[in-house]
Amino acid sequence: MWLCFVNGGELISYSGMNKLWGMNDRKLTTDEAARIVESFDNLPVQRRVEIIGDLSAEALEQLISVSRRASEIMRRISEEEVFFTIKELGEESAPALIAMTTGRQLQYVLDVELWKKDMLDLRAAGRWLEFIAASGDDKIIQFVQVTDSELLFAILGRLLRVRLRDPEVDLTEQMDSLPQFTLDDLFFVEFRTPDSEEAIKRILEAIFRWHTEYYMTLMEHLSWDNHMEHEETARKWRNSRLAEKGFPEFDEVLEIYQYINKGQLVGPLSSPPPERDAEEPCPMVKFPLKVLDSDNLFRRSLDRISTAEERDRLCAELAHLGNKVMIADGKDPGSAEEIRASLMKVGAYINMALEDVCEEDVATAAALLKSNHMELLFRRGFSLILELRKDVQRFVRDYEGGAENLGSPLASLVNGLLQKRPIYAGNVFENQKARDFEFLEDIATIRKLMDRSALEDKWEPV
Repeated sequence: MWLCFVNGGELISYSGMNKLWGMNDRKLTTDEAARIVESFDNLPVQRRVEIIGDLSAEALEQLISVSRRASEIMRRISEEEVFFTIKELGEESAPALIAMTTGRQLQYVLDVELWKKDMLDLRAAGRWLEFIAASGDDKIIQFVQVTDSELLFAILGRLLRVRLRDPEVDLTEQMDSLPQFTLDDLFFVEFRTPDSEEAIKRILEAIFRWHTEYYMTLMEHLSWDNHMEHEETARKWRNSRLAEKGFPEFDEVLEIYQYINKGQLVGPLSSPPPERDAEEPCPMVKFPLKVLDSDNLFRRSLDRISTAEERDRLCAELAHLGNKVMIADGKDPGSAEEIRASLMKVGAYINMALEDVCEEDVATAAALLKSNHMELLFRRGFSLILELRKDVQRFVRDYEGGAENLGSPLASLVNGLLQKRPIYAGNVFENQKARDFEFLEDIATIRKLMDRSALEDKWEPV
Protein backbone atom coordinates (compact mmCIF):
# COMPACT_ATOMS: atom_id res chain seq x y z
CA MET A 1 0.00 0.00 0.00
CA TRP A 2 1.54 3.46 0.63
CA LEU A 3 3.21 6.44 2.13
CA CYS A 4 5.22 8.32 4.75
CA PHE A 5 4.23 7.73 8.33
CA VAL A 6 4.91 8.12 12.02
CA ASN A 7 6.57 6.08 14.74
CA GLY A 8 6.66 7.61 18.18
CA GLY A 9 5.67 10.95 16.67
CA GLU A 10 8.55 11.02 14.18
CA LEU A 11 8.19 11.03 10.41
CA ILE A 12 9.44 7.89 8.66
CA SER A 13 9.76 7.93 4.88
CA TYR A 14 9.07 4.74 3.00
CA SER A 15 7.44 3.36 -0.07
CA GLY A 16 5.05 0.56 0.77
CA MET A 17 3.58 -0.01 4.22
CA ASN A 18 5.34 -3.35 4.56
CA LYS A 19 8.69 -1.45 4.75
CA LEU A 20 7.67 0.50 7.84
CA TRP A 21 9.51 -0.39 11.05
CA GLY A 22 11.95 -2.56 9.09
CA MET A 23 9.29 -5.02 7.92
CA ASN A 24 10.77 -5.44 4.46
CA ASP A 25 10.06 -9.14 4.09
CA ARG A 26 6.36 -9.31 4.87
CA LYS A 27 3.14 -7.36 4.57
CA LEU A 28 1.66 -5.53 7.51
CA THR A 29 -1.39 -7.09 9.08
CA THR A 30 -4.63 -5.16 9.23
CA ASP A 31 -4.13 -4.60 12.96
CA GLU A 32 -0.60 -3.25 12.44
CA ALA A 33 -1.78 -0.88 9.72
CA ALA A 34 -4.63 0.28 11.97
CA ARG A 35 -2.17 1.05 14.79
CA ILE A 36 -0.05 3.14 12.44
CA VAL A 37 -3.07 5.16 11.34
CA GLU A 38 -4.13 5.58 14.97
CA SER A 39 -0.63 6.84 15.85
CA PHE A 40 -0.96 9.42 13.11
CA ASP A 41 -4.45 10.48 14.18
CA ASN A 42 -3.25 11.03 17.77
CA LEU A 43 -0.55 13.53 16.76
CA PRO A 44 -1.16 17.28 17.20
CA VAL A 45 -2.97 18.70 14.19
CA GLN A 46 -0.06 20.92 13.12
CA ARG A 47 2.28 17.90 13.09
CA ARG A 48 -0.21 15.97 10.97
CA VAL A 49 -0.39 18.89 8.54
CA GLU A 50 3.41 18.93 8.28
CA ILE A 51 3.45 15.21 7.49
CA ILE A 52 0.70 15.62 4.90
CA GLY A 53 2.73 18.34 3.20
CA ASP A 54 5.60 15.92 2.55
CA LEU A 55 3.46 13.20 1.00
CA SER A 56 2.94 12.43 -2.65
CA ALA A 57 -0.51 13.05 -4.12
CA GLU A 58 -1.27 9.31 -4.04
CA ALA A 59 -0.19 8.97 -0.42
CA LEU A 60 -2.21 12.01 0.66
CA GLU A 61 -5.36 10.61 -0.97
CA GLN A 62 -4.86 7.24 0.74
CA LEU A 63 -4.20 8.78 4.13
CA ILE A 64 -7.26 11.02 3.93
CA SER A 65 -9.36 7.97 3.07
CA VAL A 66 -8.39 6.09 6.28
CA SER A 67 -7.81 8.83 8.84
CA ARG A 68 -10.55 9.26 11.44
CA ARG A 69 -9.69 12.96 11.84
CA ALA A 70 -9.14 13.93 8.23
CA SER A 71 -11.45 16.94 8.43
CA GLU A 72 -9.10 18.63 10.93
CA ILE A 73 -6.27 18.34 8.41
CA MET A 74 -8.31 19.40 5.39
CA ARG A 75 -9.25 22.68 7.05
CA ARG A 76 -5.53 23.53 7.27
CA ILE A 77 -4.74 22.84 3.60
CA SER A 78 -4.96 25.68 1.09
CA GLU A 79 -7.40 25.63 -1.79
CA GLU A 80 -4.49 25.65 -4.25
CA GLU A 81 -2.84 22.63 -2.61
CA VAL A 82 -6.06 20.61 -2.76
CA PHE A 83 -6.64 21.57 -6.39
CA PHE A 84 -3.09 20.67 -7.44
CA THR A 85 -3.29 17.32 -5.62
CA ILE A 86 -6.57 16.44 -7.33
CA LYS A 87 -5.10 17.36 -10.73
CA GLU A 88 -1.97 15.31 -10.05
CA LEU A 89 -4.07 12.27 -9.18
CA GLY A 90 -6.77 12.79 -11.77
CA GLU A 91 -10.32 13.38 -10.53
CA GLU A 92 -11.33 9.74 -10.98
CA SER A 93 -8.52 8.69 -8.62
CA ALA A 94 -9.30 11.24 -5.90
CA PRO A 95 -12.74 10.31 -4.52
CA ALA A 96 -11.73 10.58 -0.85
CA LEU A 97 -10.06 13.95 -1.36
CA ILE A 98 -13.05 15.35 -3.29
CA ALA A 99 -15.45 14.05 -0.65
CA MET A 100 -13.45 15.70 2.16
CA THR A 101 -13.03 19.14 0.57
CA THR A 102 -14.21 22.08 2.61
CA GLY A 103 -16.61 24.57 1.10
CA ARG A 104 -13.88 27.06 0.19
CA GLN A 105 -11.73 24.32 -1.34
CA LEU A 106 -14.60 22.99 -3.45
CA GLN A 107 -15.53 26.48 -4.58
CA TYR A 108 -11.95 27.18 -5.69
CA VAL A 109 -11.73 23.90 -7.61
CA LEU A 110 -14.97 24.66 -9.44
CA ASP A 111 -13.95 28.27 -10.11
CA VAL A 112 -10.92 26.99 -12.02
CA GLU A 113 -12.36 23.82 -13.53
CA LEU A 114 -15.75 24.89 -14.86
CA TRP A 115 -14.60 27.81 -17.02
CA LYS A 116 -12.47 28.07 -20.13
CA LYS A 117 -11.49 31.63 -21.02
CA ASP A 118 -14.52 33.12 -19.26
CA MET A 119 -16.93 30.67 -20.89
CA LEU A 120 -18.76 28.02 -18.90
CA ASP A 121 -17.40 24.59 -19.88
CA LEU A 122 -20.46 22.37 -20.05
CA ARG A 123 -18.50 19.14 -20.36
CA ALA A 124 -16.42 19.94 -17.28
CA ALA A 125 -19.57 20.92 -15.40
CA GLY A 126 -21.19 17.58 -16.21
CA ARG A 127 -18.10 15.67 -15.05
CA TRP A 128 -17.92 17.54 -11.77
CA LEU A 129 -21.60 17.02 -11.09
CA GLU A 130 -20.88 13.29 -11.41
CA PHE A 131 -17.99 13.48 -8.92
CA ILE A 132 -20.10 15.48 -6.47
CA ALA A 133 -23.11 13.19 -6.79
CA ALA A 134 -20.89 10.13 -6.23
CA SER A 135 -19.69 11.66 -2.93
CA GLY A 136 -23.15 11.48 -1.36
CA ASP A 137 -25.88 13.79 -0.10
CA ASP A 138 -23.67 15.77 2.30
CA LYS A 139 -21.32 16.78 -0.52
CA ILE A 140 -24.26 17.62 -2.78
CA ILE A 141 -25.76 19.94 -0.16
CA GLN A 142 -22.37 21.53 0.49
CA PHE A 143 -22.04 22.14 -3.26
CA VAL A 144 -25.45 23.82 -3.36
CA GLN A 145 -24.66 25.96 -0.31
CA VAL A 146 -21.24 27.25 -1.47
CA THR A 147 -22.06 27.66 -5.17
CA ASP A 148 -23.41 30.97 -6.41
CA SER A 149 -27.08 30.47 -7.19
CA GLU A 150 -26.48 32.07 -10.59
CA LEU A 151 -23.87 29.41 -11.41
CA LEU A 152 -26.20 26.62 -10.33
CA PHE A 153 -28.98 28.07 -12.49
CA ALA A 154 -26.57 28.46 -15.44
CA ILE A 155 -25.24 24.89 -15.24
CA LEU A 156 -28.57 23.16 -14.76
CA GLY A 157 -30.21 25.48 -17.28
CA ARG A 158 -27.78 24.15 -19.91
CA LEU A 159 -28.05 20.50 -18.88
CA LEU A 160 -31.80 20.13 -18.48
CA ARG A 161 -35.13 21.63 -19.47
CA VAL A 162 -37.89 22.15 -16.89
CA ARG A 163 -41.55 22.21 -17.82
CA LEU A 164 -44.31 23.34 -15.50
CA ARG A 165 -47.55 21.38 -15.74
CA ASP A 166 -50.84 23.22 -16.18
CA PRO A 167 -52.48 23.15 -12.72
CA GLU A 168 -55.89 23.77 -14.31
CA VAL A 169 -55.78 20.48 -16.24
CA ASP A 170 -55.90 17.00 -14.77
CA LEU A 171 -52.39 15.51 -14.55
CA THR A 172 -53.35 12.24 -16.23
CA GLU A 173 -54.38 14.16 -19.34
CA GLN A 174 -50.94 15.84 -19.54
CA MET A 175 -48.65 12.90 -18.79
CA ASP A 176 -48.08 11.91 -22.42
CA SER A 177 -46.78 15.40 -23.29
CA LEU A 178 -44.57 15.89 -20.23
CA PRO A 179 -41.08 14.52 -19.47
CA GLN A 180 -41.01 11.45 -17.24
CA PHE A 181 -38.90 12.73 -14.33
CA THR A 182 -40.65 14.67 -11.56
CA LEU A 183 -40.37 14.80 -7.79
CA ASP A 184 -43.45 16.89 -7.06
CA ASP A 185 -45.90 16.31 -9.93
CA LEU A 186 -45.56 20.01 -10.71
CA PHE A 187 -42.16 20.48 -12.37
CA PHE A 188 -41.13 17.92 -14.98
CA VAL A 189 -37.52 17.56 -16.07
CA GLU A 190 -36.08 16.64 -19.47
CA PHE A 191 -32.35 15.86 -19.51
CA ARG A 192 -30.37 17.27 -22.42
CA THR A 193 -27.20 15.24 -21.79
CA PRO A 194 -27.68 11.49 -21.21
CA ASP A 195 -24.15 11.09 -19.77
CA SER A 196 -24.92 13.23 -16.75
CA GLU A 197 -28.59 12.30 -16.31
CA GLU A 198 -28.15 9.93 -13.37
CA ALA A 199 -25.87 12.33 -11.51
CA ILE A 200 -28.31 15.22 -11.95
CA LYS A 201 -31.19 13.05 -10.75
CA ARG A 202 -29.26 12.23 -7.54
CA ILE A 203 -28.50 15.91 -7.03
CA LEU A 204 -32.11 16.99 -7.54
CA GLU A 205 -33.37 14.25 -5.21
CA ALA A 206 -30.88 15.27 -2.51
CA ILE A 207 -31.94 18.92 -2.79
CA PHE A 208 -35.61 17.94 -2.62
CA ARG A 209 -35.05 15.90 0.57
CA TRP A 210 -32.90 18.63 2.14
CA HIS A 211 -35.04 21.71 1.43
CA THR A 212 -38.21 21.28 -0.58
CA GLU A 213 -38.92 25.01 -0.73
CA TYR A 214 -35.45 25.68 -2.20
CA TYR A 215 -36.01 22.91 -4.73
CA MET A 216 -39.26 24.52 -5.85
CA THR A 217 -37.54 27.91 -6.23
CA LEU A 218 -34.75 26.29 -8.23
CA MET A 219 -37.20 24.58 -10.57
CA GLU A 220 -39.13 27.81 -11.04
CA HIS A 221 -35.98 29.69 -12.08
CA LEU A 222 -34.97 26.91 -14.46
CA SER A 223 -38.38 26.96 -16.10
CA TRP A 224 -37.78 30.58 -17.15
CA ASP A 225 -34.84 29.58 -19.39
CA ASN A 226 -32.66 32.67 -18.82
CA HIS A 227 -29.42 30.83 -18.05
CA MET A 228 -27.25 33.14 -20.19
CA GLU A 229 -27.99 36.07 -17.90
CA HIS A 230 -27.17 33.90 -14.88
CA GLU A 231 -23.92 32.76 -16.51
CA GLU A 232 -22.69 36.32 -16.92
CA THR A 233 -23.38 37.13 -13.27
CA ALA A 234 -21.71 33.89 -12.15
CA ARG A 235 -18.66 34.74 -14.25
CA LYS A 236 -18.27 38.10 -12.49
CA TRP A 237 -18.46 36.52 -9.04
CA ARG A 238 -15.94 33.87 -10.07
CA ASN A 239 -13.47 36.38 -11.52
CA SER A 240 -13.67 38.46 -8.36
CA ARG A 241 -12.74 35.47 -6.20
CA LEU A 242 -9.95 34.29 -8.47
CA ALA A 243 -8.40 37.77 -8.60
CA GLU A 244 -7.52 37.25 -4.94
CA LYS A 245 -5.72 34.03 -5.89
CA GLY A 246 -3.48 35.53 -8.55
CA PHE A 247 -5.94 35.30 -11.46
CA PRO A 248 -6.61 38.95 -12.37
CA GLU A 249 -7.94 40.08 -15.72
CA PHE A 250 -5.54 39.66 -18.64
CA ASP A 251 -4.77 43.38 -19.02
CA GLU A 252 -3.89 43.64 -15.33
CA VAL A 253 -1.68 40.56 -15.21
CA LEU A 254 0.71 41.74 -17.94
CA GLU A 255 2.52 43.90 -15.37
CA ILE A 256 4.53 40.83 -14.35
CA TYR A 257 6.43 41.24 -17.65
CA GLN A 258 7.30 44.89 -17.10
CA TYR A 259 10.97 45.87 -16.79
CA ILE A 260 12.56 46.72 -13.45
CA ASN A 261 16.22 47.40 -12.67
CA LYS A 262 18.35 45.77 -9.98
CA GLY A 263 18.02 48.80 -7.72
CA GLN A 264 14.30 48.20 -7.28
CA LEU A 265 14.93 45.01 -5.32
CA VAL A 266 14.86 45.32 -1.54
CA GLY A 267 18.25 44.56 0.02
CA PRO A 268 18.64 41.41 2.15
CA LEU A 269 17.18 41.80 5.64
CA SER A 270 16.57 45.52 5.18
CA SER A 271 12.97 45.11 6.32
CA PRO A 272 11.41 42.83 8.97
CA PRO A 273 9.21 39.96 7.83
CA PRO A 274 5.46 40.57 8.05
CA GLU A 275 3.85 39.69 11.35
CA ARG A 276 1.40 36.82 11.42
CA ASP A 277 -1.43 36.02 13.78
CA ALA A 278 -0.40 32.91 15.69
CA GLU A 279 -4.06 32.09 16.22
CA GLU A 280 -4.65 31.81 12.46
CA PRO A 281 -2.01 29.60 10.82
CA CYS A 282 -1.50 30.11 7.10
CA PRO A 283 -3.18 27.34 5.08
CA MET A 284 -0.64 24.81 3.84
CA VAL A 285 0.73 25.35 0.32
CA LYS A 286 3.51 22.89 -0.48
CA PHE A 287 3.10 21.94 -4.13
CA PRO A 288 5.43 24.69 -5.50
CA LEU A 289 8.30 23.08 -3.57
CA LYS A 290 7.44 19.70 -5.08
CA VAL A 291 7.45 21.19 -8.57
CA LEU A 292 10.59 23.33 -8.23
CA ASP A 293 13.04 20.46 -8.09
CA SER A 294 15.83 22.03 -10.16
CA ASP A 295 19.29 22.08 -8.57
CA ASN A 296 19.76 25.83 -8.89
CA LEU A 297 20.48 28.73 -6.57
CA PHE A 298 16.78 29.46 -6.04
CA ARG A 299 16.01 25.94 -4.88
CA ARG A 300 19.08 25.80 -2.64
CA SER A 301 18.20 29.14 -1.08
CA LEU A 302 14.62 28.00 -0.46
CA ASP A 303 15.99 24.98 1.39
CA ARG A 304 17.97 27.35 3.65
CA ILE A 305 14.79 28.97 4.97
CA SER A 306 13.92 27.08 8.13
CA THR A 307 10.90 28.85 9.59
CA ALA A 308 7.58 27.35 8.59
CA GLU A 309 5.89 30.76 8.47
CA GLU A 310 8.39 32.16 5.99
CA ARG A 311 8.27 29.08 3.78
CA ASP A 312 4.46 29.20 3.82
CA ARG A 313 4.57 32.84 2.69
CA LEU A 314 6.99 32.09 -0.13
CA CYS A 315 4.98 29.08 -1.29
CA ALA A 316 1.75 31.07 -1.32
CA GLU A 317 3.41 33.85 -3.33
CA LEU A 318 4.86 31.31 -5.77
CA ALA A 319 1.46 29.67 -6.25
CA HIS A 320 -0.22 33.02 -6.96
CA LEU A 321 2.60 34.09 -9.26
CA GLY A 322 2.30 30.83 -11.18
CA ASN A 323 -1.39 31.61 -11.66
CA LYS A 324 -0.55 35.04 -13.06
CA VAL A 325 1.96 33.56 -15.49
CA MET A 326 -0.68 31.12 -16.76
CA ILE A 327 -3.11 33.93 -17.44
CA ALA A 328 -0.49 36.15 -19.09
CA ASP A 329 0.78 33.28 -21.26
CA GLY A 330 -2.70 32.07 -22.22
CA LYS A 331 -2.33 28.69 -20.50
CA ASP A 332 -5.05 26.45 -19.08
CA PRO A 333 -5.27 26.81 -15.25
CA GLY A 334 -7.03 23.44 -15.14
CA SER A 335 -4.07 21.55 -16.63
CA ALA A 336 -1.65 19.97 -14.15
CA GLU A 337 1.04 19.98 -16.84
CA GLU A 338 0.65 23.71 -17.51
CA ILE A 339 0.52 24.52 -13.79
CA ARG A 340 3.82 22.69 -13.44
CA ALA A 341 5.35 24.43 -16.48
CA SER A 342 4.30 27.87 -15.24
CA LEU A 343 5.80 27.26 -11.80
CA MET A 344 9.02 26.05 -13.41
CA LYS A 345 9.16 29.29 -15.39
CA VAL A 346 8.59 31.30 -12.22
CA GLY A 347 11.42 29.45 -10.51
CA ALA A 348 13.73 29.92 -13.52
CA TYR A 349 13.33 33.70 -13.68
CA ILE A 350 13.69 34.10 -9.92
CA ASN A 351 16.84 31.99 -10.07
CA MET A 352 18.39 34.34 -12.63
CA ALA A 353 17.58 37.36 -10.46
CA LEU A 354 19.24 35.71 -7.47
CA GLU A 355 22.32 34.73 -9.50
CA ASP A 356 22.62 38.29 -10.78
CA VAL A 357 22.63 39.78 -7.27
CA CYS A 358 24.17 37.00 -5.19
CA GLU A 359 26.26 34.98 -7.64
CA GLU A 360 26.46 31.61 -5.82
CA ASP A 361 26.08 32.90 -2.25
CA VAL A 362 23.20 30.77 -0.95
CA ALA A 363 22.92 32.56 2.40
CA THR A 364 22.60 35.97 0.73
CA ALA A 365 20.08 34.57 -1.75
CA ALA A 366 17.96 33.18 1.09
CA ALA A 367 18.03 36.58 2.79
CA LEU A 368 16.98 38.23 -0.49
CA LEU A 369 14.00 35.88 -0.72
CA LYS A 370 12.91 36.92 2.75
CA SER A 371 13.03 40.64 1.96
CA ASN A 372 11.35 40.61 -1.48
CA HIS A 373 8.04 39.54 -2.88
CA MET A 374 8.45 36.69 -5.36
CA GLU A 375 6.85 38.75 -8.13
CA LEU A 376 9.54 41.42 -7.81
CA LEU A 377 12.29 38.82 -8.23
CA PHE A 378 10.45 37.23 -11.15
CA ARG A 379 10.22 40.59 -12.91
CA ARG A 380 13.93 41.25 -12.34
CA GLY A 381 14.81 37.86 -13.84
CA PHE A 382 12.69 38.62 -16.89
CA SER A 383 14.27 42.09 -17.10
CA LEU A 384 17.67 40.45 -17.56
CA ILE A 385 16.24 38.75 -20.64
CA LEU A 386 14.80 42.06 -21.86
CA GLU A 387 18.22 43.68 -21.50
CA LEU A 388 19.77 40.89 -23.56
CA ARG A 389 17.03 41.13 -26.17
CA LYS A 390 17.58 44.87 -26.56
CA ASP A 391 21.30 44.29 -27.17
CA VAL A 392 20.58 41.45 -29.59
CA GLN A 393 18.13 43.57 -31.57
CA ARG A 394 20.78 46.29 -31.90
CA PHE A 395 23.36 43.67 -32.90
CA VAL A 396 21.08 42.21 -35.58
CA ARG A 397 20.34 45.65 -37.03
CA ASP A 398 24.06 46.31 -37.40
CA TYR A 399 24.91 42.87 -38.77
CA GLU A 400 24.84 42.55 -42.54
CA GLY A 401 22.21 40.09 -43.70
CA GLY A 402 20.04 40.15 -40.56
CA ALA A 403 19.25 37.38 -38.08
CA GLU A 404 18.82 34.67 -40.70
CA ASN A 405 22.52 34.97 -41.65
CA LEU A 406 23.92 34.79 -38.14
CA GLY A 407 24.78 31.13 -38.57
CA SER A 408 24.27 28.19 -36.27
CA PRO A 409 23.75 28.08 -33.34
CA LEU A 410 23.34 31.86 -32.89
CA ALA A 411 20.48 32.24 -35.38
CA SER A 412 18.34 29.71 -33.52
CA LEU A 413 19.19 31.23 -30.15
CA VAL A 414 18.30 34.71 -31.40
CA ASN A 415 15.00 33.51 -32.90
CA GLY A 416 14.06 31.95 -29.55
CA LEU A 417 15.03 35.09 -27.68
CA LEU A 418 12.99 37.37 -29.94
CA GLN A 419 9.72 35.48 -29.43
CA LYS A 420 6.95 37.27 -27.52
CA ARG A 421 7.67 34.92 -24.60
CA PRO A 422 11.41 34.29 -24.97
CA ILE A 423 12.83 30.76 -24.85
CA TYR A 424 16.38 29.50 -24.66
CA ALA A 425 16.85 27.34 -27.75
CA GLY A 426 19.76 25.45 -26.26
CA ASN A 427 18.69 22.31 -28.09
CA VAL A 428 20.76 23.46 -31.08
CA PHE A 429 23.89 22.31 -29.26
CA GLU A 430 22.61 20.55 -26.13
CA ASN A 431 20.82 17.23 -25.87
CA GLN A 432 17.69 18.76 -24.35
CA LYS A 433 14.53 20.52 -25.44
CA ALA A 434 14.27 24.26 -25.85
CA ARG A 435 13.27 25.71 -22.49
CA ASP A 436 12.76 28.90 -20.55
CA PHE A 437 15.83 30.91 -19.61
CA GLU A 438 16.93 29.67 -16.19
CA PHE A 439 20.59 30.55 -15.55
CA LEU A 440 22.75 33.59 -16.10
CA GLU A 441 24.95 31.22 -18.09
CA ASP A 442 22.17 31.08 -20.73
CA ILE A 443 22.48 34.83 -21.21
CA ALA A 444 26.28 34.69 -21.12
CA THR A 445 26.29 32.02 -23.84
CA ILE A 446 24.37 34.25 -26.24
CA ARG A 447 26.49 37.31 -25.42
CA LYS A 448 29.65 35.31 -26.09
CA LEU A 449 28.33 34.16 -29.47
CA MET A 450 27.52 37.76 -30.36
CA ASP A 451 31.21 38.62 -30.42
CA ARG A 452 31.68 39.93 -33.98
CA SER A 453 35.15 38.49 -34.57
CA ALA A 454 34.12 35.04 -33.34
CA LEU A 455 31.01 35.23 -35.47
CA GLU A 456 32.93 36.07 -38.63
CA ASP A 457 35.72 33.52 -38.05
CA LYS A 458 33.83 30.47 -36.80
CA TRP A 459 30.22 30.36 -38.00
CA GLU A 460 28.88 29.53 -41.40
CA PRO A 461 25.72 31.35 -42.60
CA VAL A 462 22.58 29.25 -42.42
